[in-house]
Amino acid sequence: MGRSRALWMLVVVVLVAGAGLGAYSQGYLDRLLCDIDGTSTRCPSADIPPPPELNLPTARRAEPVLDPPDGRPAAAGKIRAAVLPLLRDRALGRHVGFAVRDLPHDRDLLSYGSGLVIPASTLKLFTSLAALEAIEPDRRFRTIVTSQPGPGGRRLVLIGGGDPLLATRKPAAASYPEPATLTALATRTAKALRADGARPWVRLGFDDSLFFGPAVSPHWEDDYIADNVATPVSALWVDEGITSTAPTARTRTPARAAATAFAVALERAGVTVRGAVQRTNGSDDGAAIASVSSPTLTQIVQLMLETSDNESAEVVLRHLAIAEGKPATFGGGSRAVLAVLAELGVPLERVEIHDGSGLARDNVVTTEALLSVLTIGAGDAEGGGRAPVRLRPIVTGLPVAGFNGSLAVRFVTPGTAGGLGLVRAKTGTLTGVHALAGVTVDAEGTTLAFVAVADEVKLAQTLDARAVLDEIAAALTTCACSR
Repeated sequence: MGRSRALWMLVVVVLVAGAGLGAYSQGYLDRLLCDIDGTSTRCPSADIPPPPELNLPTARRAEPVLDPPDGRPAAAGKIRAAVLPLLRDRALGRHVGFAVRDLPHDRDLLSYGSGLVIPASTLKLFTSLAALEAIEPDRRFRTIVTSQPGPGGRRLVLIGGGDPLLATRKPAAASYPEPATLTALATRTAKALRADGARPWVRLGFDDSLFFGPAVSPHWEDDYIADNVATPVSALWVDEGITSTAPTARTRTPARAAATAFAVALERAGVTVRGAVQRTNGSDDGAAIASVSSPTLTQIVQLMLETSDNESAEVVLRHLAIAEGKPATFGGGSRAVLAVLAELGVPLERVEIHDGSGLARDNVVTTEALLSVLTIGAGDAEGGGRAPVRLRPIVTGLPVAGFNGSLAVRFVTPGTAGGLGLVRAKTGTLTGVHALAGVTVDAEGTTLAFVAVADEVKLAQTLDARAVLDEIAAALTTCACSR
């Protein structure tokens, strides 16, 4: 009996220790110990000076683990020989734009085609660069709950702060960046209500007034909403407006759907919601009692570029408009992008943009402008000091060929293997439009920025056109292109 009891005690100790270790490794103890007001997500750093008797040696500079690339200047003639036959491939259609630049030596090597091109989702490079320049990269966007007592019971208002990644609940699989959730917000709200001694029932309103103007761009195709291509843009939505009924189904009323989902989360947290949710003004004397915050702007931009997230792009466009003192609309955001890029020196003659995602077919740019955006984003990474660190995600956030994001299943056709793991590029796709814009390193260690756009591709040639664009990027990567 004594041995059995001792054995059970040992099992209990092991289980408790294991649970404690798991909670510590996942950060749950930090949240338990430091989430004092229901809004904090990390413990404050301890500012403790070292003891005076501690004498540490001077840290030695770490030695490089790889030899630096040679990076000899690329020759325009060799670049031309490597890609010109591919640019003339019939699969790309009658209108192709291409440009490539030697980044370390700041030399344009080849420009092919003329006129303006439809950028499709490569326009997200414009939106991202302008946002990272104009908004603090560590900026987070808060979703807030306010509370106000009233004769019919306490009234809560869910106020949208333009968090593009707000989710109903924590994703089942690990995700980066981890989104804020309505589940966490409901738990914090219930905790605040209990602490205030409030009745366990409330009425709920929602406020999505941070953005205004049309929620659907007049420059988008008529079937984008009906065919669930895009969600009407809102300062308050959950799961980017995708409903739980089907993976591709999207709500037409994202703010109301988010508030309804929050009401369900409140019920699960022990707070009864009476009546239907109503649109209201959250600034009318209500006190904030709980909030959750989005990932940082830098993380949002990285996700946007990696996965070509249209919804994030449109929300970021409106935050940029607000930062630049313009209306938080499609038009205000587009004007803000052009103004910021002009200040950065991007050549914008004849460039027209109408949204942040590139869904509008009326967007037109030059390959020179796209190449300039890539050059600015890659400037600091190349050591030339042409761009601050905050702009690095323009390059580091791009998907890697054959590895992640919108390039995860690309570079699989003959002639493209040379680009695997080396090409980083933003894809662009609309019906008849296919684009690839990014950076790679050639066979002799020179970093090249490139843009390739074909915007008159026949529908039957869709897959062939994508394969040719991959071949072009792979040809640059495998080229021994020095003089």
